[in-house]
Amino acid sequence: MDFNVFQEMINKINGVISTKIIHQDNDIQEMHILANTLRAPKQIVRDIESILLTTFDYRIDRKVISIAQIETEDNDPIKRIKFGGISLDVQANVLECSVKLMYEEQEFFVTQVGIKTAANRKKIVAKATIDAVEKILGQTFIFDVQDVISTTNRDVTFISVLVNMVINETEETMVGSAIVKNDINEAIAKATLAAINRRVQKTNFNNG
Repeated sequence: MDFNVFQEMINKINGVISTKIIHQDNDIQEMHILANTLRAPKQIVRDIESILLTTFDYRIDRKVISIAQIETEDNDPIKRIKFGGISLDVQANVLECSVKLMYEEQEFFVTQVGIKTAANRKKIVAKATIDAVEKILGQTFIFDVQDVISTTNRDVTFISVLVNMVINETEETMVGSAIVKNDINEAIAKATLAAINRRVQKTNFNNG
C-alpha cells in the first residue's frame, strides 16, 4: 500500500497544508495534519475519511488523526463575506436600511426598519449587516450589536463596532473598525464585518 499517494491525495483537501503518515505494514498508526484555520478540524477529518474510503477502499480510525491549525496569509477569498452596498432611507420617524453582502459569488439582501433616533441611526446599519451575515450562515440569534462608536482623531474619523456572539452557550465580544471615507453608513457596515469576518471563517456554524 503506497501511503505517499495517500498523503498526496489528502494534501488536496481544502484547508490542508501538509500531511505525515506513520504506518506499520498496511495499517496507519498516526496521521499528522497541518491545516489553516478556514475550516473546522472535524470537517477536515470527515473529508479524510471519505477520500480514503472512496478512493482507496481504506477505512481509517479517526482517533489516529491529529490536526494542528495555523494562521496563514492565503485566506480563501470565497470564504470571506464581502460588503456589496448599502442604502438608508428616512421617512418621518422611520429608518429603513438595506444592506447587500456577497458570499461565494451570491448576493444576500437584508432590510431593517426602526425608529429614527440618533443612536438607532448608527445601530440599524450594524444590525442589518449582522442579519445579512446570519442569513448567509443559515442561522439566527448568533450576533448582537453592543455599540457603535464614532471617533475623530485629527482629520480622520473612524467607526468602531462591538458585536457580541453567542455560540455553544459561550459569549464572546468582538470589535471591528473602519475609516469613514465618503459614507458613514458604509463605514459602519464594513466595521461590523471586520468584527465578525475572521471569526466566521474560523467557526463551524453547522454543528457537525
